[in-house]
Amino acid sequence: MRKLGECTEEAYQMTHDGYLKLWQLSKPLLASFDAIFVDEAQDCTPAIMNIVLSQPCGKIFVGDPHQQIYTFRGAVNALFTVPHTHVFYLTQSFRFGVEIAYVGATILDVCKRVRKKTLVGGNHQSGIRGDAKGQVALLSRTNANVFDEAVRVTEGEVPSRIHLIGGIKSFGLDRIIDIWILLQPEEERRKQNLVIKDRFIRRWVHKEGFSGFKRYVTAAEDKELEAKIAVVEKYNIRIPELVQRIEKCHIEDLDFAEYILGTVHKAKGLEFDTVHVLDDFVKVPCARHNLPQLPHFRVESFSEDEWNLLYVAVTRAKKRLIMTKSLENILTLAGEYFLQAELTSSVLKTGVVRCCVGQCNNAIPVDTVLTMKKLPITYSNRKENKGGYLCHSCAEQRIGPLAFLTASPEQVRAMERTVENIVLPRHEALLFLVF
Repeated sequence: MRKLGECTEEAYQMTHDGYLKLWQLSKPLLASFDAIFVDEAQDCTPAIMNIVLSQPCGKIFVGDPHQQIYTFRGAVNALFTVPHTHVFYLTQSFRFGVEIAYVGATILDVCKRVRKKTLVGGNHQSGIRGDAKGQVALLSRTNANVFDEAVRVTEGEVPSRIHLIGGIKSFGLDRIIDIWILLQPEEERRKQNLVIKDRFIRRWVHKEGFSGFKRYVTAAEDKELEAKIAVVEKYNIRIPELVQRIEKCHIEDLDFAEYILGTVHKAKGLEFDTVHVLDDFVKVPCARHNLPQLPHFRVESFSEDEWNLLYVAVTRAKKRLIMTKSLENILTLAGEYFLQAELTSSVLKTGVVRCCVGQCNNAIPVDTVLTMKKLPITYSNRKENKGGYLCHSCAEQRIGPLAFLTASPEQVRAMERTVENIVLPRHEALLFLVF
């Protein structure tokens, strides 16, 4: 019998870019086609562009420039670089409703200054304040964070069923185990009969060990291996147990998984009922009214790819989007603070009500017409902002002169003005000090 797929020529290990380049150099002619349709044209490699443009037929390029996330691999945006005869725009989404569309449009507006074409949602019911509906996807920027979430949702007496986007093999748990083995002392490896399977990682046993391997990965800027090293260093002796647990809880059919986990790069082109945007994307550190305390912060200082990654993550959601605090801060840059007005007479029915803003001691005045209420929201890190009523001074800081519709300017200005203390994570605070 002959094996299916048997090759009579010697095979060589090669990346996808490698064999695409070989195909390009062979100058293929696709003369039997009337037209070539190129999807995801915002992330074309120069090799593919050369192949397509050299064909004697019509070409249709389809894509979204705001979903370009592979420039680090040399991808170029064919939508802007290829001469065209016709351009058509599709700004109506058939995936999600107006709330999720608003978050996506706001990222384009305040972070990328894109205002000519506004993303519009459909008639679907959607929500962005923290509740989940249907199947849940946990989307991250890095594989290290995906591993963290896999550990979290599979712990406890009744671990959740999970599916890693792209499959468990492509996630590389075997290489995580190999790196952990490389970290062990030689005596321990012999004692437990630990064998490294990956040939490349195994070479470092007889070279410079784990430290040399780590230096090489850092110098080579291999993000995939850097993430795996970070996982091994974080969990150390727990790695074998955690890898075994993740493998046990993983199911191949994502339709039966309680949680779907993956990076945005892997989730590109997919859609999920509920999306948790995890907290390792580019950050806006505070709301708009507090930004004067951080004069060095500029959304323009981040690369477009970073905002595109966040935009792609948000637009994977169909029914519910569970946001980070940073995403809520981005919405405040467009003036959205999740506030609603209520009659002050109704607010004060039960007695004195104080402002819900931290460090503010103002009470809601009885002689005002309306009072603004901050709606509750639950973030993707499971922390909850319970909301509450804002005094008219704090409301004015957020919505400006609109606050004068709730109370007279004299009443607002007579109230004590509170400046909130911004508490940044230490690593973020150091970055702002440096830059």
